[in-house]
This record gives sequence, C-alpha cells and structure tokens, in this order.
Amino acid sequence: MDHSQALKTTRPDGAASRSGALAQVLKSPLLLGLLALLGAQILVAVGLSVGGRGSLSPAALDSPLLAFDPKSVTAIRIEGGREAPVTLTKADQGWVIADLSDFPADGVKVDQLLDTLASLKRPLPIATSPEAQGRHKVADEGFERKVSLEAGDETVATLLLGDSPGFKRVFARPAGESEVYDLELALFDVSNRRDDWLARDSLRLGQEGIQRVSSGDWSLVKADDTWVLDGADQAPDEQAVSRLLGRLANLSYRGVLGSEDRPEYNQANPTLELAVGLADGTERRYRISQPQDSKDFVLKVSDRPWYFKLSDFDLEGLKDLDRGKLLGAETPAAEAATSDSPVSEGGEAGPGATEGAATQAPSGPAAEVSMPSDSPESGSEAVPEPEEPPSPSQPE
Repeated sequence: MDHSQALKTTRPDGAASRSGALAQVLKSPLLLGLLALLGAQILVAVGLSVGGRGSLSPAALDSPLLAFDPKSVTAIRIEGGREAPVTLTKADQGWVIADLSDFPADGVKVDQLLDTLASLKRPLPIATSPEAQGRHKVADEGFERKVSLEAGDETVATLLLGDSPGFKRVFARPAGESEVYDLELALFDVSNRRDDWLARDSLRLGQEGIQRVSSGDWSLVKADDTWVLDGADQAPDEQAVSRLLGRLANLSYRGVLGSEDRPEYNQANPTLELAVGLADGTERRYRISQPQDSKDFVLKVSDRPWYFKLSDFDLEGLKDLDRGKLLGAETPAAEAATSDSPVSEGGEAGPGATEGAATQAPSGPAAEVSMPSDSPESGSEAVPEPEEPPSPSQPE
C-alpha cells in the first residue's frame, strides 16, 4: 500500500476521533456549569429589563389576581377620596345601595364589576417596595380606591387601586401582598359616588297604564282611548297630551337624597303637584319643590320612600304646564293676541296688520315699529319710520 492509499484509510478514523473528543468536552462538568451560569445571567437580565423590581414566578403568571366566586359575593364596599364610602348589598329584590336607605342599584353594572374583577389575571409586577406602593397610590393608608368583597361575614377579596398610567389602565395591589401591578381596568368603572350606582328606572311607568293626570285647575281623563280635558269644550291637543304622558312615563332624576325630609327641601311650598291615576286603580302623587338658592328641584313620590334630585331639564314640559298649553296654545299671551287683533267694520285688518298677522305676531307698539322693515313691499332697503306715526284709529 502506497502513501496516498494510507492517507485515504486514516482520514475517516481521524475525523471520528475528533468528533468523539468534542463530545467529551461538551459533556464535561466544567462546561455544563458555565452554560448553566450563563442561562441564569440571561434570566436575571431579562427580569431587570421588564421590571426586575418584583419576583419572576412563571407558575404565578396569568393566574387569577383575586380568588373569589362572583356568585358568592353578598356585599361590595368601595371607599376612597373625599366621597363617603359606597356599600352595595345583595337583597331579595336585587342589588341595593345600603347607604341610601336600600335604594335599588344598577344590577347590570354591579354584576359587570364583579365579572371584571374575577377575570383579572396576574401579570408581571412592576414594583414591590413600600416606597413604590406609596408612589403609585396603592398603599394601605394611601389609595385612590379600595374595593372589598364580602361573602356573608367574610371578606373574600380586597383590591387597592391607585394612579392611572394610561387610558383604561390602573396601578393595583391586592391587600396583604407587596407586588404592584399595571392592570387593564378603568378607575371610573369602580366609582365611589353613590349616584353612579343608582338604578335609573325607579320612576318608570307604563304609558298605556296612565288613565288620569291632574294638577291644580285641570284634569285629563282617558275615556275609551280618548283623552278629555275636564271643563273644556274642545279636545286637548294630541301632541301636548303625548308629550305629557311620555315625560311622566319616563321621568328621570339626577340623584337620590335619601329617605329623610329636610326643611331645606322646601316641600311645604311645592312648585308643582301632580296626581296620576293608573289602570290598576292606584294613584301616584308627585310633589316637586325648589330649595332656596338652588337651580335643582326635589321630588317626593307618594309610593316611594326616597327624595329625588331633579334638574330643570328633567321637568321640561311639566313645570309650566297649564290648561292653555294642553289645549294647544303656546302661551296665554298668544291666545289674547289672536282673539284681540284689531279688525275694521268692513272685515279687513286694522292699522298695522300685514301678512305677518297669519303667524300670530304679537300686537302692540313694539310690533308696529318693527313691521315696516319686515313688510314684503319694503324691498331690500329699509323704509325710514315717519316722524309722527299715524294714530291707530286712522287708516294709513
């Protein structure tokens, strides 16, 4: 065998020996230890880059932040800021606001809050130190909101909410834990204002069930699906009656003042009183007053124990309602202007009358002065007023 043949036979064996040597080096304890140390350093670096101020526990990530069953919760207490705490309690008829003499709460909104809190997952913490808790306003003695969930006599979960780092985001910390989290949660969904939890349909009525409405010197009565105004020779205006019934059936309110009557409500001097007879034979009476130095109104309803706060908008179409408006007249002055307009003995309109009389323009000196410029015969230029206007008794 010559030298070239020897090289051909030894090269494969040399490559195999080198591969085996490399495998032995890779399996050496020293190299394995170095690789493990490098992996640990990488994990530490990643932890510092994404927050590193809390612990990295893969088993805890994406687990429920608050461990509770929404169906077992019987009370929710929300406190924080200058507002008085709000306590929502589950009663036989649904959720109520215990701090407002058990006024009905918006049950859909309460259930949504519980479902949202139960669905929160535990992300990577952004901080753990007491200083960070105070800075993000989630400390035990310094927070924006504190939500406590109770099941019977036991508190099953408590969450502290602080500053908001962005839209629909909030810093939060479960009570008893050190970790601070950045959660996808809107602070206004956890309101500590009682009015934000009110059920808004407490005064709703079925419009078809209204059979009678009366106030002061007028009374509307429904007879055979036709509305009649007592003491009137003509039928009431259909649009006026429809607006009245719609407003009563869907009466809204801005807030609830509790169930205690107070002198400042001025209920002894009501602005408006209404009586509404219903198809089931019952009657609901409304007493509306305006406190001194206030733009709002107070409403007491005979079949409700609470006092309601109403705005001027809530009473639109009710506060100034009278017989004339129910008959279709916008104002008593408009009716007087129509019936007392001057007419000559020949049947023609008297002095100052123009085509604008068809629109029931108000009579009087002010109207007569403004009419020349509004006359269709005046052209594009204003007609100067005469120095001595003709007497109303003389024809022009």
